[in-house]
Amino acid sequence: MGETITQIGRYEISRQLVDTALASVYDAFDPVERKPVAIRVPRTTDHGARELTLGLRHPGLMNVLSYEQNHGEGFLVLEPFEGTPLDSLIHKGRKMEPADVLGVLRQLASVLDYAHAHGSLHGSLHPSSILLNNRNEVKVLDLGTPAAVGRNASPEQLLRAVHFLSPECIRDRPMDGRSDQFSLAALAHAMLTGELPFSGKPLGVMFRIAYQGLERDAIRELPAAAQNVLQRSLSKRPAERYSTCGEMVEALASALLRTAPAPTRVASAAEFAAVPSPAPAPARPERSGVARYFSAEGLKYFGVTFVLCALVLAAIFYFLLPKAPPKPVPIAPVAAPVSSAPAAQPAPPPPPEPQATPEPKSHAKKKEPEMELKPVEPKIIRE
Repeated sequence: MGETITQIGRYEISRQLVDTALASVYDAFDPVERKPVAIRVPRTTDHGARELTLGLRHPGLMNVLSYEQNHGEGFLVLEPFEGTPLDSLIHKGRKMEPADVLGVLRQLASVLDYAHAHGSLHGSLHPSSILLNNRNEVKVLDLGTPAAVGRNASPEQLLRAVHFLSPECIRDRPMDGRSDQFSLAALAHAMLTGELPFSGKPLGVMFRIAYQGLERDAIRELPAAAQNVLQRSLSKRPAERYSTCGEMVEALASALLRTAPAPTRVASAAEFAAVPSPAPAPARPERSGVARYFSAEGLKYFGVTFVLCALVLAAIFYFLLPKAPPKPVPIAPVAAPVSSAPAAQPAPPPPPEPQATPEPKSHAKKKEPEMELKPVEPKIIRE
């Protein structure tokens, strides 16, 4: 069915809401009950639409009102939802705020984990299959079953969401909830960095998803912990990913909020009025003396300051006052070393000149003996 159809069964079609890889969703009007509805027409012959009628109820899902047929083709009648596809908000090179990204991811993880717990699987989650309204509420489309997603889709249908498919979907391997986690991580990568994790032409993208690792060039600006979360959730092996989508989103939130705290908000006057005024503190007993003007904390700081000032003044006076000259220290004579070898003795120094020493008063001065001078007789020398 193309976009120009105006009626399906008894329902009047107003416009095409989304056109995904597995189904088309239209805004319609029920003339019998006179109320707006949404019509989901599957593109494949799988039974995913019938599986949605088994009682899945979640705020992130468009509740199924009935399952009907038109000329042998089945379609779902859903509750209406005013929103736009998420792909209209994701543009190349445009980065979304981490707080907004986490708000969308938490809702999507809640829907996916709920579906996985009830035996359902999306299998091809991508921005075109997600609706977002002006209150940032999310609705997920194209929810199916593991046996119906991927294997029965044509190559043309898969290429419409090829950038968000899991490796096991491309390689036709068994899929489970961790396959949707891979698609959710690819969506988080696109919203946080403005770039697809695996870019290029469709066939090249499919090869990179199935066999090549994630390039870190686009996520280098993210915290290292956030890079590790994306690297793990985009692993080729499902066993290396997180156990649930919620666990992956909370790990990413913990990594992002360490460097990107939530923005502050100015409270309104009504919010201030709703806050009860604090009860008055009990009156303290009046203090006397110095304590009347100074608190105990102030007195403590005053005492510390006084002691520090006294120490500084003492140091200043110590360095500025004149100091007495040091007393000379007597030097003891050093004895010459005694040598045991019979070496040649150096010449003795000349004896010091005798100095007159005062004799003691108690003893008389000794007289030196006088020498007699005898005359010498002259000798006559004859020739």
